[in-house]
Amino acid sequence: MNYQEFKDKVFEKARGCGLTEYELYYEQSQSTDVDAFGEEIRGFSSSDRAGACFRCVCDGHIGYASTSLFTEEEAERLVDATVENARSMEKEEPVLFCEGGLEYRRTEPREVRDIPTSRMVELAKKSLELSRKVDDRVSDSSEASLMVSHSVICLDNSNGVHLQDTVHMGAVVEQTVVKENGEVSFDVDFRFGNPEEIDLEEMAHKTVQNALDKLGAGVPDSGVFSLVLAPEAMTSMLSAFSPAYSGENAQNGLSLMKGKENTKVAADCVTIMDDPFYEESFYRPSFDGEGMPSRCKAVIENGVLKTLLYDLATAAKAGVESTGNAARATFSSPISVRPTNFYIKPGTMTPEEMYARIGDGLLITGVQGLHAGASAVTGDFSLQSSGFLIRGGKKDRPVKSFTIAGNFYEMLKKIAAVGNDMKFNCMRGIGAPSVLVEGITVSGK
Repeated sequence: MNYQEFKDKVFEKARGCGLTEYELYYEQSQSTDVDAFGEEIRGFSSSDRAGACFRCVCDGHIGYASTSLFTEEEAERLVDATVENARSMEKEEPVLFCEGGLEYRRTEPREVRDIPTSRMVELAKKSLELSRKVDDRVSDSSEASLMVSHSVICLDNSNGVHLQDTVHMGAVVEQTVVKENGEVSFDVDFRFGNPEEIDLEEMAHKTVQNALDKLGAGVPDSGVFSLVLAPEAMTSMLSAFSPAYSGENAQNGLSLMKGKENTKVAADCVTIMDDPFYEESFYRPSFDGEGMPSRCKAVIENGVLKTLLYDLATAAKAGVESTGNAARATFSSPISVRPTNFYIKPGTMTPEEMYARIGDGLLITGVQGLHAGASAVTGDFSLQSSGFLIRGGKKDRPVKSFTIAGNFYEMLKKIAAVGNDMKFNCMRGIGAPSVLVEGITVSGK
């Protein structure tokens, strides 16, 4: 039974049970992944999965149930299980379903072609071979991964909403490890698109050179420095602190952004976008996890907090409109509030111009320990870092094994410049350019 046939059976059963408010959410995905390590293929996986979640309101309570089976019997069981779950709930909460007749901005999914598994294996091995040809210090412990996936998302409800989005994605990820005189260094790069069209040779040269540049790293002095956070480092930090911009977290007392709309929360040069239609992304949904139209919005504009992110329930509680940020981690997950294509809007300054402006300071290329060393609730962070010294306005020798510490929300106010070198991580839907930050505490030697 296909999805449309299954949906018709579910809705027929729902009406037969006297339900008037209900919704069916469906996800189907196909993916192929190949991982190469050294000279061998270490992993291969191919999956074709589908699942659906049914929600309904019964006696003022919301019920949920999900399934991965698509038969007539399962359609009836799914509705019965959802009604039973609703009746077992003690707490009454307002439940809102997306209205019909809304306007949606449609975007064509980015094309990613399927390629034979044998070709994926060939490309993974070729990626590692190209790295070894660049320099004989490249280690056999280097890795390369290829991925191609296709997804379909559907949402239908009792208000006459019938929606479908399609998502295609492809990627090559390369981790190059180099060794010299017992010292080990590495670099990671990722490219998105059709794997056969990605320039593996250019990718190999970049990752090898970046890994070699990190050899011989020392430890910087302790002190308070001006920093340039490279795109990868700033993206990691923005991702770690993005929950602070959830209206749900604000209402639950888990965000310092609560009640700060239309107030200054960052430097004038900082604009943070939540843009479901960002062109570089492969995930550009026309609707969110509740079926509301996706909306492009500035969360922070020229340093001013313009809006938090809301789904229908949190928006109703705040007395505002949904921003189209209802999300589901999987088809069976409860609805939460999350950004979609969340990024710092790039500026005009090049990284080299930032180095010149700093004079002496640090370039941070990597931060670790975000899961333990960063609190989205308080904004405090203390992160193991690596990068390069900046001396005389130029990128200088590599440094590692030091900590940067501060408060993310105060750091946003200390950003003196935003770079033009935007890098967007399509897997995580988040990105940033380099940023120049003044007055950050560094603990080194």
